[in-house]
Amino acid sequence: MAQLAAADFPEIAFPAGTDLAQILWCPSHHPTWGYAPAFRLIWRDSSTVTAPLAAPPTPHLIGDADYVPRPCVLHPERVIEYPWHEELPKDLRDKLEEWEAGESLYQYMLSIVPGCKVGGGMSWEVTDMGELPPCDACGAPLKLLLQLDSCEWSTDAQGLRWAPMEDRHLEFATPEHNRAHEPTGLQISRYSHGGFFVCSTAPEHPAIFFTQ
Repeated sequence: MAQLAAADFPEIAFPAGTDLAQILWCPSHHPTWGYAPAFRLIWRDSSTVTAPLAAPPTPHLIGDADYVPRPCVLHPERVIEYPWHEELPKDLRDKLEEWEAGESLYQYMLSIVPGCKVGGGMSWEVTDMGELPPCDACGAPLKLLLQLDSCEWSTDAQGLRWAPMEDRHLEFATPEHNRAHEPTGLQISRYSHGGFFVCSTAPEHPAIFFTQ
């Protein structure tokens, strides 16, 4: 479903002896997984992959077509983002609210980057800020490895802040716009987003998928 290489993402802390992360999931709702797709995160040594598949295999069972990604190659760019506003100290939040004058400028223009991304933080705009459980294996905090989003940016005036410069000329709702806006074809939850979180001290420990 997704593959990340250490050569492309040096920011990822790969377990010793590995340089490839592969995320596989079942495109169905699983009650024991919080009605989200069941998944496996596999850390591999790419030198042992001697017969790579030319095309991804077709799932034997598709419970929800919205969870089947369109084969694509994403071209990430590095950007700076800042903590979700609820993570900030109260005195700083108060100053931001005074500066924003009711416009939510920090939250949508400066804070969490939307779209599919590696690392960084996650937006909590749907439910307000949640509290992630600690790592099941050792109790360490979890950190975001990969976020999947139903679209790459919001189409309102504030959301266009995160639209790639090369896509801003595309006419809304045209096939070219839709391919750039929703490159994976995924619809996470109710057209929202979700993230794969790994242990901050030992990424090989069991990961979790958390949706908004």
